[in-house]
Amino acid sequence: MTAPCPNWKAAILWVIHDAGAHGFAMGFNYNGKLRSAELLLRENGEVVQIRRAETVKDYLTTLDFDGLNKFKV
Repeated sequence: MTAPCPNWKAAILWVIHDAGAHGFAMGFNYNGKLRSAELLLRENGEVVQIRRAETVKDYLTTLDFDGLNKFKV
């Protein structure tokens, strides 16, 4: 679905709410993209970080480097 966008301005913060499979909850890093931080906008206007951004260390944490030495092609 394509919808016309208003005039984009650099000083405006745009929020894409409910981005489907491209959001954190349904996201999967099969393509190596680290997940970004997740923010909560409260009714009073306060913004709270509820999940930190992933790091390269997070991405490689479960990789078995010792097992790679034993891997045969």
